[in-house]
Amino acid sequence: MTPDLREAVIALAREAAARILEVYQTRFDVEHKDDASPLTEADLASHHCIVDGLATLAPEIPILSEESAHQVPLAVRRGWSRLWLVDPLDGTREFVKRNGEFTVNIALIEDGVAGFGVNQQPVTGQLGHGGPGQGARRREGGSCEV
Repeated sequence: MTPDLREAVIALAREAAARILEVYQTRFDVEHKDDASPLTEADLASHHCIVDGLATLAPEIPILSEESAHQVPLAVRRGWSRLWLVDPLDGTREFVKRNGEFTVNIALIEDGVAGFGVNQQPVTGQLGHGGPGQGARRREGGSCEV
């Protein structure tokens, strides 16, 4: 993965966090998926932001997002050796409780191993990223710490 692609994925995570916060500051409805887990407009806004962005950045890499996994048969997914794995709003129950304890997660999986991952906390702005041979970094706003 090139440094430019890493930075673009980090920017996508931040953009998705901003879209989540736009909903967080409003009165929003809560629906429920087939498994009874909650689903909000924020989940979908983040999902579309990330999926559309990744499809533009790396159209050759398939995307498996929590919000669209049901659309891709398991038999198809098993054939993917490389994919983006996305949880556009991890912690929707916490989002609904408005306790700030939720994240945006994006990872590039290669042969079953995470080669790069981003974890963005929308409320605090803290972002972590890293991967094998890259180390792990934490960013507060625009700065970067090892």
